[in-house]
Amino acid sequence: MKRRASETALVSTASVHPRDRFDYWHEAACKAMVPFDCRPRDLSTFEGEITALPFAGAFLTIASNNGLSTWRTSRQLAQSKNSVFICAQISGSTRISQNGRDVVLKAGDLTLVDNAAASTFECSTGCKEFLLEIERRNCEARLGRIGQLTTRRIDGSSGAGALVSNFIQLLPVQLALLSDTAQKQISYQLTDLVALALTEGDGRSTARSSGRLISLLRLRAVVDANLTNPNVTCDELAAAAGISVRYANQLLEAEETSLQRLLFTRRLEKCQDALSDPAQAHRQISDIAYSWGFGDVSHFGRLFKSTTGLTPRSYRVQAQNPGARV
Repeated sequence: MKRRASETALVSTASVHPRDRFDYWHEAACKAMVPFDCRPRDLSTFEGEITALPFAGAFLTIASNNGLSTWRTSRQLAQSKNSVFICAQISGSTRISQNGRDVVLKAGDLTLVDNAAASTFECSTGCKEFLLEIERRNCEARLGRIGQLTTRRIDGSSGAGALVSNFIQLLPVQLALLSDTAQKQISYQLTDLVALALTEGDGRSTARSSGRLISLLRLRAVVDANLTNPNVTCDELAAAAGISVRYANQLLEAEETSLQRLLFTRRLEKCQDALSDPAQAHRQISDIAYSWGFGDVSHFGRLFKSTTGLTPRSYRVQAQNPGARV
């Protein structure tokens, strides 16, 4: 299923009277991203543009302006969604403050910003940036608790940082060609790339967490590589990742899961994607369950319902026919 071009929201101050441009842009920006207060460098000459593109159940926003400061009130924070932003600088520069840390992003650089925590942005003249919203649950499933990872500069000029930066900049022109299922998978992969880029940091801010992140990423890669193997054991998964089952569970404890639960969760996610995909509507539910490593269809059905609140059949009907009774 393709995205419709009409779902893209574009707001520009170019055709708005100068006295109304800032208010017009601010209102559109709050709707596209999160509620915030801001002050322009020069109200009389303010210019800006906002493009919001649906992506993996959230939005990729491209925001540009010619200089302003932003901050968020306690009330605005309370209204925020439980998500995280990957911020990628395209031109100009932005100083971001959060959790007692400051980061300055120049063209190509990236950082993470917690949507639920206070932050300030200082945007330069000619500032343009991508803000990619990721569900906190999906982000922390790959990175762990993000409190110590926000406002850490990721150098976008080389290594994994350059891969992430270039990846994000390619997204706007490709999104309309990607199905919802493909977008979700890309979102996961992008978050994994951010994790790798963080471990490549300057050796000071990420040194303590890089070993854990590398082990966690390796473990997740091993799990994903064995989702279709119905006979794989936790001992085998941990051994393939080069760690013990005990250490694997310690790594996952911060995310309130275990190696066994992670295996089942990832299999269920794959089954949900398949059941939501119109291109796989011809497949039997049992075939989908078996293909993703479930050896017992009854157990799959019970686990699926306890996780989603729906039977696999009802989930498929609802996912492919929104509004249908199940």
